[in-house]
Amino acid sequence: MIPLINKALSIFFIFCSFICFSLIDSSIVITFDFNKHEIKEKDNRVFPRSEGVTLTADRFGNVKSAIYIHGNVSSYLNLSTSKLLKPEKGTVSLWVNLDRRVYSGKGYDNNPIVYTKNGQEFDFNLAYAIGYDCYAKRLIAYSSQDSLKDVSVAAEDNFIFGTWHHLVMAFDDNYLIFYVDGELQNKMRKGFRTQYLASDSVMIGHTASTKNERFSQGVFDDIQFFHRILSDKEIKDLYNAPNPNKLKNIFTGVVKYGIVIIIIIAITILFNLRNKKALEKQKEQFELVNKITELELKVVKAQMNPHFISNCLAAIQDLIFKNNVDEASRYIAKFSFFLRQILNYSNKDFITLSEEIEIIKLNIELEQLRFKNEFNFDLYIDEKIIPNDFLIPALITQTFIENAIWHGLLQLDGLRKPELKITFSLKNGYPVVEIEDNGIGRDLKKIKNEDSKGTKLISDKIESLNKLYKTSNYKLEIVDLFNSEKLQIGTKIRIHLDIVKE
Repeated sequence: MIPLINKALSIFFIFCSFICFSLIDSSIVITFDFNKHEIKEKDNRVFPRSEGVTLTADRFGNVKSAIYIHGNVSSYLNLSTSKLLKPEKGTVSLWVNLDRRVYSGKGYDNNPIVYTKNGQEFDFNLAYAIGYDCYAKRLIAYSSQDSLKDVSVAAEDNFIFGTWHHLVMAFDDNYLIFYVDGELQNKMRKGFRTQYLASDSVMIGHTASTKNERFSQGVFDDIQFFHRILSDKEIKDLYNAPNPNKLKNIFTGVVKYGIVIIIIIAITILFNLRNKKALEKQKEQFELVNKITELELKVVKAQMNPHFISNCLAAIQDLIFKNNVDEASRYIAKFSFFLRQILNYSNKDFITLSEEIEIIKLNIELEQLRFKNEFNFDLYIDEKIIPNDFLIPALITQTFIENAIWHGLLQLDGLRKPELKITFSLKNGYPVVEIEDNGIGRDLKKIKNEDSKGTKLISDKIESLNKLYKTSNYKLEIVDLFNSEKLQIGTKIRIHLDIVKE
């Protein structure tokens, strides 16, 4: 009685196991998609082993999301011997991009794609397989039980290397079905149950056979095993499956282009701010240049005031009345040349020291002619200064020379011999102009408004030069000179200049 009960229980457990396995078998899907940049099964139910393979870009361009097999005995993907890869009724799906035909190896000239055996025999030992038949130049799906029960399905067209193809092989006891790129190639009657060698692995890119040892070279991706036969629509859906990283790529693209746009906007803003600052700076420089030009014109007007011109003409007329024609002619020539040079130099920011000295001498000669050589004039130039190479702001000295003569020297009334001294020297490496007279000294009550304005114009010009050339070297000093009894005995004007290159 007990043996019968034990036998009944064994049959029951076997039946339950069969039922449970059948339920699992119909729904399970084993997937190797490499999307996490790892060579592993998606749900860790099967544990593959790789040899000599590398991760590479998939058909969507996702980096390290497919495997590359190098087409030799040391490069393959062993998906394991798991029963989950060996259904009695099922579908095998994968994407392949073979680089070339591999000639090396031995046995039947075939480049294997997916391959597993049904027994220990060397021939007719394919439980299921897909490969590139080097004789037919086509992809072919295989399944066999022995030499009498063997079936294969060939693709309709010759295989094209270097392009991605979606391959699907479905089988049960009745049929072997083969799809390429979502299109049914053929459906062959099978008539036998698929059998497997339990100890044999499911191989990708390698036959793992002693007699027929062949290899494939190319990229493999999205390898899937279904424990049922998929419909035409499901196979089409697999073929048209979207990029799994589409949203990620869109997000990455949005972030990347967003950063680029932000950088462009930031650069544009910075560029505009820089341009605005540069324009403001340029505007300020233009305003300074215009101010300097305006000041120079005012200085010219101050130099050529109506009294000066009138007095010069009166002096010429006096010479003519005294029948001193030669002297009048020389006076006219010098006066004419002086006016021409004043107008010429007034258009320049800087002139050479030689040109400035020429104007100074002409001016003083004209004044000496007018006042019958009533004052002495002395000009000193430091030997370190080369007049032709030394630049000075145009007409910077004229106003002070006029003030020294008119309001200093000519007011002495015989107190002492009037003297005017002009010095060009270097102090601490920078040029300095000094205009010194031994006149009556400064007495603001006796100085005319026009002359005071001339001094103010020069001061404004010096301030503008400092701003324009970003320096503080241009300075104006007015020094009152006293004797031992603290009486004024003259005035010294000191103008500090900067070194200017041509």
